[in-house]
Amino acid sequence: MLQLDYDKKQTQKNVRDFLRYGRKIKNMYQSSLSIRSSSNYSFAPSYGNGGHTDQVERAAMIRIEAQEEWKEIEAALNLMNESNKAIIKQKYLSLNRATDTDIYYSLNISSSTFYELLKDALEEFAFCYRGGELVAWTY
Repeated sequence: MLQLDYDKKQTQKNVRDFLRYGRKIKNMYQSSLSIRSSSNYSFAPSYGNGGHTDQVERAAMIRIEAQEEWKEIEAALNLMNESNKAIIKQKYLSLNRATDTDIYYSLNISSSTFYELLKDALEEFAFCYRGGELVAWTY
């Protein structure tokens, strides 16, 4: 029988590395919402050589990718238990960066409890994100 196991430390690292860009993705996603609602796009090139059009097209693709990525992050968060979700959101996704001390004070828990809960939250996110894409499986 195949037994699946995973490397907890590597899984936590995978999530930390991924979520390091979480704020940037959220920013791009939110800015794309305001751009979409206030901009009119023209398909006619602004310059004869089409260079401006290429830049606009690249920027639009980056925004679309950020939107898709943010929706995947939100889907993972929606699968998580509330306390783990709160820790991930405050530590990695809040636009107002909080220190770990600020976070565990706001949650009214000790620092050691916070870091244990953070490990659990990182692992839960790994399993919830795209069907376990961030899990470091061992066989």
